[in-house]
Amino acid sequence: MKQNTTNQKQFEIEDIQVGDEILFDNAGAVEHNLFWKVVNKISHSRLIVEIREMGFAQKIMIETRDVISLQKSEITIEQLSL
Repeated sequence: MKQNTTNQKQFEIEDIQVGDEILFDNAGAVEHNLFWKVVNKISHSRLIVEIREMGFAQKIMIETRDVISLQKSEITIEQLSL
């Protein structure tokens, strides 16, 4: 992880795995103050995230620079394939 000049952690794509949950700061996104699950990594700086909350479901693409908090998944991809 790199540190930016505002003392906010800046996450790299390598820090984030499919299944992790993130908070992000993106003014154009609905419900960006909830944890979203990472469902795909599509480039060195882009993620597809989804939220399913109280009947609400949405998928969006965000940049890793927008991630402000990361909650690691307790289940790895290897465990899912067993």
